[in-house]
Amino acid sequence: MDRDEDDALRLSEQALFGVLDALEEASVDPHERKIIWADGARLSIEDTARRIHSESGMSLDKIQSHVVGWLEMTYEPRGLTEQQMEEFELLIERWITPYDEAL
Repeated sequence: MDRDEDDALRLSEQALFGVLDALEEASVDPHERKIIWADGARLSIEDTARRIHSESGMSLDKIQSHVVGWLEMTYEPRGLTEQQMEEFELLIERWITPYDEAL
């Protein structure tokens, strides 16, 4: 890897850890398509990315990409039945599809 690739990877990792830290106590309302922050704020993917960006100064695009990844791969609601989990996953998939297509 050259220096530019190393720098890009490092910045992406910083954004990932920033998202994971910021959303550690967050939950999700997939029906309303909102991320619910620990302070009660109910934000869209874009607003969540802007909030993390304003607090960290990291790349907005990278943050938004990692927020989508958090919804898709990391966040796991508790206490759902198998049927409820299937519905949750379907709602998340519908929510993030436009973002995945844009990448």
